[in-house]
Amino acid sequence: MRDRYTITERLDHGGMAEVFRGVAESMEGFKKNVAIKRVLPNLTKNQKFVAMFLDEARLSLFLQHANIVQVFDISRTPDNAYFLVMEYVDGCNLKSLIERQKQKGRRLEIAHSIYLMIECCKALHYAHSLEHPETNEPLGIVHRDISPPNILLSKNGEVKLVDFGLAKANSQIESTDPGVVKGKFSYLSPEAASGIEVDHRADVFAVGILLYELFTGRRLFYGETDYQTVELVRQARVPSMAARTTRSSSPAPRRWSARRWRATRRTDISTPPTWATRCRSSCSLAG
Repeated sequence: MRDRYTITERLDHGGMAEVFRGVAESMEGFKKNVAIKRVLPNLTKNQKFVAMFLDEARLSLFLQHANIVQVFDISRTPDNAYFLVMEYVDGCNLKSLIERQKQKGRRLEIAHSIYLMIECCKALHYAHSLEHPETNEPLGIVHRDISPPNILLSKNGEVKLVDFGLAKANSQIESTDPGVVKGKFSYLSPEAASGIEVDHRADVFAVGILLYELFTGRRLFYGETDYQTVELVRQARVPSMAARTTRSSSPAPRRWSARRWRATRRTDISTPPTWATRCRSSCSLAG
C-alpha cells in the first residue's frame, strides 16, 4: 500500500477481493482506522474486472449516508494492485450474527429484526433517490447484492450497507452484461435470476427475503444446488411463515407486549431497547 496506509490485519477475503484493517496516517501524524479492500493480484490483468472495481469506487464517492460505509480514497500499489480505502466498522456482519444466534439455538428478537431492515431501507431509499450533484440527473443506483455479508453491524448498534461493487447505475462506464446473474442466489429477485433488467425493486425484494429469514430462522429460497435455488427464486413461491416458524429448530423470538412497544415509542420508535447491547456482545463473539 502507499506509505500513508499501514495494514494491521486481514479481515476477510473472497473470490474477487480481500479486505484488511489498516491505519491511515496524515502528514501531521493524525491516525485513523480504515478498511482497505484490494483486488486480488490474479485479477489485476482482467481489464473487465478492474473496470467493474473502479466503477464501485466512482459510485461510492456519491454515497454519503449514515447507513452506508463511506469510501475515502482509491489508489493502487507499485505492483498495480487496485484498492479502496473505506470507513472501518468495528463489529461484525449480519451473516456472522445469524450464525452466532443459530449456534446458541436462538433467533433475533422481532423488534431487532425490524430495526435492522428499517436501517437498511434508509440506506437504500437514499441510494435509489440520489441525483448527480452537478447535473441533477437520477443516478439510477441499484445495489443488486443485499445479503447478510453486506450488512455491517457496529458494536455501537449502527447498521451500514457495504459493497456497491455489483450495483448498476446509469453513469457506470462498464455496463453490467445482460443475462449475467450477479449477487448471492438466495437473495436475488425473480427478474435478476432470469437475467432480466432490474431496478430498485430488486433491492426491496431482497429486504423482504432477509426479513422472512430473520423471522423464521430459515432461508426463503434455498435448494440443494445453486440451480435449484435459482429456480426457486424464479418461481417466487413464499411458504407460510407461521408453518416454517413452527417447524424451525430455533425457538421463536420473544414477543413484545403492547406495553413494551408503547414504552419504546415514547423514547425512540426506531430503536428497540438492548439492540446496542446485543451488537456489542454478539459482534465481539462473532466478529
